[in-house]
Amino acid sequence: MHRARLTTCAIDMPGVGESPIKASTTAESLFSAVIDYLERQPEVDVKRIAMVGRSFGGYWAAKMAFVEAQRLRASVVWGGGVHYFFQEEWLRESTYAESYLMDHDIARCMVFGVATIDELAKVFPAMSLKTQGWLDKSSCPMLVVNGKEDLQTPIDDLYILLESGSPKSARVFPGGHMGQTPETLPTIINWLKAELHGVNS
Repeated sequence: MHRARLTTCAIDMPGVGESPIKASTTAESLFSAVIDYLERQPEVDVKRIAMVGRSFGGYWAAKMAFVEAQRLRASVVWGGGVHYFFQEEWLRESTYAESYLMDHDIARCMVFGVATIDELAKVFPAMSLKTQGWLDKSSCPMLVVNGKEDLQTPIDDLYILLESGSPKSARVFPGGHMGQTPETLPTIINWLKAELHGVNS
């Protein structure tokens, strides 16, 4: 990112690492607080703040594109779920996806502070951006990226974003989760540069 003249600020999403809060339907407040902080930094151009979220982080990037539509210049939803991902059938089907390298059930439960998939299934559906009423609202410019054979995040979540609300950009790559090909990251960087600086590399 730095070589592309894009300065980064990386943080742990709710429920992981050093995040002070667990994931919930209101945990986007963490990211709004980060934007508040960035706006106070004299070296930051407040008109060129964007967000990139990978995997579950892509969910937060999508939600923030709506919540902070006026303060974010752009948002990249890279392999993130928004609605179908949070339905119980997909939760149970994708928990043991071969593409996940660790104990997916434990990891997902820890994010929300619950002990079992059964407990998670009770709170997961409320995370849907469709259920929360966001999808038909206006958003900042959004790029939605994923692999068409993703076993962790349903490709249908990419399409439901495209079919709702403000017009969005999208790129579907071959392969599984997040569509990780040699062209994926350059595509994202070029789109970000175009949105933030008005130029392509």
